[in-house]
Amino acid sequence: MRKNKGLTLIEVLIALAILSIALTAIIEATAQNIKHTLYLQQRVIATWIGTNTINYIRAGVLILPEAPDTFTKKTVTLGKHWSWNANLNVTPNKNIQQIKVVVYQEPNHIKLANLTSYLYAPKH
Repeated sequence: MRKNKGLTLIEVLIALAILSIALTAIIEATAQNIKHTLYLQQRVIATWIGTNTINYIRAGVLILPEAPDTFTKKTVTLGKHWSWNANLNVTPNKNIQQIKVVVYQEPNHIKLANLTSYLYAPKH
């Protein structure tokens, strides 16, 4: 009798099927990871825009209208189009104002950041 030194066709096909399933799962996981990384990158950029807006308000570079009016602006940051809304709200302490900034990615107007800060503005 001859001893088999190789694999049968069925064994090769089963091995290829297992390999293709494993590679498909790896590719899907990688694609999902890239999608989440892109989303996090967009959230970080939106947070930068919101933080910069709050800093401009605190420094007095940007003056917001009194509540309930909202200030809206469009900007291009890192090659992408963004818009943001900022408004001042009253707090129980008349010397402190609440700043709310919401940042959206255009053109779909997707909300990616919602920041709240407080501003000490003594009333004389």
